Amino acid sequence: MLTEELIDRMAEKCILNDEDFDAVVLDHRPKRIQTVNLHHLALASKSDDFAKTIEKADFITADGWPIVSLMRSRGIDPARVTGSEFVERMLAGRQFHGKKAAILGADRHVGHAFRGQLHDSGLHVVFREHGNRRDWKPKRLANRLIKSQVDLLIVAVTPPFGDMIGEQVRKAGFNGVVLNVGGAVNMATGNATMAPRWVRLTKIEWFYRLAQEPRRLFRRYFVECLPVFLKVILPSYWRRNRV
Repeated sequence: MLTEELIDRMAEKCILNDEDFDAVVLDHRPKRIQTVNLHHLALASKSDDFAKTIEKADFITADGWPIVSLMRSRGIDPARVTGSEFVERMLAGRQFHGKKAAILGADRHVGHAFRGQLHDSGLHVVFREHGNRRDWKPKRLANRLIKSQVDLLIVAVTPPFGDMIGEQVRKAGFNGVVLNVGGAVNMATGNATMAPRWVRLTKIEWFYRLAQEPRRLFRRYFVECLPVFLKVILPSYWRRNRV
């Protein structure tokens, strides 16, 4: 359930900017980072298990201006920090050179292409799993990741399953960094379209994505997310601006 206490907990562990995000990933200590957008809050409002998954994350980011606004109502001022832009930085730079990575999810051909991109950026992909997610066993996955000495587990599965399997693998004993980037791997490999930078800056990325995939996203945006926006995001925005 989406509670005020959960939102307070999110604010306590919210990463404020891209530089801090990269530093947290590079830090060797075990952790799970969850990027949170409005859809995550909509899922949490319907599922106690998913709300607990958000609460159990070591860090969260504000992925989208509704979450940025919500976090500002709690007295912090985060930038919009997304998994897709993290993937862009990871592929463009060399700061993750030498790290051992694993890819969980995405189609096999997408994972193969992404593996090549990571290799070109200095990361070593030492484990990939692209099979049927119903067959994934958290303990088995954790043991294979530990055996491969994985530093960073990149989960390429949309919520709620992607975040929940990441938490289960961490709970099963994996001692690296867990990060769910959802569809960012598809974007990085050209199998999905990322919104242009000007669209992201003008805060209409949701409209751009809706125009790209109306059948898949209409229900998500207008049936699942809009009620949470009206009940949670807008009131927090008005309260903050009256202070």
